[in-house]
Amino acid sequence: MRGGDGAAYAKIGCMPFPDCVPELTDGVVRLRAHRREDAERIVEQCQDVDTLRWTTVPRPYGPAEAEWFLKHIEDGWNAGEGYEYWAITDAADPQQRFLGTIDLRAGKSGMAEVGFGLHPDGRGRGSMAAALRLVAARFFNDLGGQRLYWWASRGNFASWRVAWACGFTFHATLPARLQPPDPSAQADHGAVASVGRDDDLTRPAAPWHEPVTLEADGIRLRAWRPDDVEAIELDDTPEHFEPPGARQTPENYAEWLLRRQERMSQGTSTWWCITDAATDRALGLVTLIEGGQEPGTAELGYALFPSARGRGATTIASRLVVDYAFAETGGRGLRKLSALTVGDNDKSAAVLTRLGFTEWGREPAFCEREDGTLDDARHWVLLRP
Repeated sequence: MRGGDGAAYAKIGCMPFPDCVPELTDGVVRLRAHRREDAERIVEQCQDVDTLRWTTVPRPYGPAEAEWFLKHIEDGWNAGEGYEYWAITDAADPQQRFLGTIDLRAGKSGMAEVGFGLHPDGRGRGSMAAALRLVAARFFNDLGGQRLYWWASRGNFASWRVAWACGFTFHATLPARLQPPDPSAQADHGAVASVGRDDDLTRPAAPWHEPVTLEADGIRLRAWRPDDVEAIELDDTPEHFEPPGARQTPENYAEWLLRRQERMSQGTSTWWCITDAATDRALGLVTLIEGGQEPGTAELGYALFPSARGRGATTIASRLVVDYAFAETGGRGLRKLSALTVGDNDKSAAVLTRLGFTEWGREPAFCEREDGTLDDARHWVLLRP
């Protein structure tokens, strides 16, 4: 493992901390050595609700913990053992006020992990993505690195958006991977992504599908929200009408929503909440699924709560999404949509017919009904006009 020239000099006493810390800047942010006067803002950051939710900083966190952290950073640079920390500042700030920390933890065989966190003052301005690109460039260009890994607790979309913007590829979510500060607490599921030395750090490797708001004829489509759980109704529709695990219940809604948010952040699907435009109450869902499809194509899906049926809401919502999917300006620019219904779901087939879909095939014994008999699948297609 290469520690870098600064580490080698530090070992023989020529360049102790902070002189061994290379300053990195792109004109937007500046990464510098930490200073003793950063302690107050480090405490503020580590007492912030988001920091406490998503990181393993000590609880409680006060001046003593900040002093320990600063000493730990200094010792690491002086030892030259591959753990490098920078304070993040605004490049245009003459005071170089502390905005957060980013660290590089080099391992073996050209691999390393990156960690980062921002003071609330530093959020929402792209500072962390700029800092991550600087540290990644140092790792790949100066230290001969091959692959840089990002880890975060499942659901930490703010952290993932930074890595996503810098070209990281999402790999998996591993159960009980990250140990919380309290050893007796349940471990968090860990999301992992990485970027290689030849990857493009300037743009995402995959899209992040945010559901744009669409509206027509008293129906509005918007993103799902946690409080939409209040509108979920018990559904007596046969379960084989929907894919396994697709049905919402008040009990599974938090997990259901998190899974859909993850899929959108990985570019594999987009999920809209169908609402009454006048009341904003959730009526059902409509989705475009692109994962596993050919480029330029997606699968359309929809479902409506029982009390919302019979007023054309599914057709209105689906037509909005179809038009959005095909639109080259302000839409997705797709060339083809597909859909699947089971053989005895005549109402869903009627919706697709109204939308202009053509049934092109029937697949026998596709799924099992609740009584143990087998139902077919009907395959539908719609080409961009």
